[in-house]
Amino acid sequence: MTMRLPAHLAMLGDAERSLALTHRAVTSEHAADADVVLACARFARQCDERAQAVDAFAAERYPLKGETFNPLVAPDFGRAEGDSIGLLRDLAALHQFATRVQVTWEHVEQAGHGLHDRGLIALASRGFGDLDVQVKWVKHRMKNEAAQALIATG
Repeated sequence: MTMRLPAHLAMLGDAERSLALTHRAVTSEHAADADVVLACARFARQCDERAQAVDAFAAERYPLKGETFNPLVAPDFGRAEGDSIGLLRDLAALHQFATRVQVTWEHVEQAGHGLHDRGLIALASRGFGDLDVQVKWVKHRMKNEAAQALIATG
């Protein structure tokens, strides 16, 4: 039986890089929303840092040896309407993808418990917690945007 953790860690690093690109796409699409631009730019940097951390940890402890993985697919941006409904749609897609990445961190943490690997548990717990802040911000920002987007006339 083959341990699938190395491939899962590779998938997680890739997913964090994709999430960083997704945050950057939101900043590009909604440059007029300063709070979105600032938060998503900061979140993108954090995603890059998490990707580097998981890649370094995996290379040292659980190197990928020819296994393949199915990547988590990021949402497609670039067609959004530049108004509040477009922002709401993009935030919803960002929330969905970030939540999928967060669940992946949770899976890795459970593997750490199964392996009694305190380093892996700490890495995954930190990754999950950092991403939780992002997910909560996106959800809060969606709630604020929803009323404006859905009841605005014109």
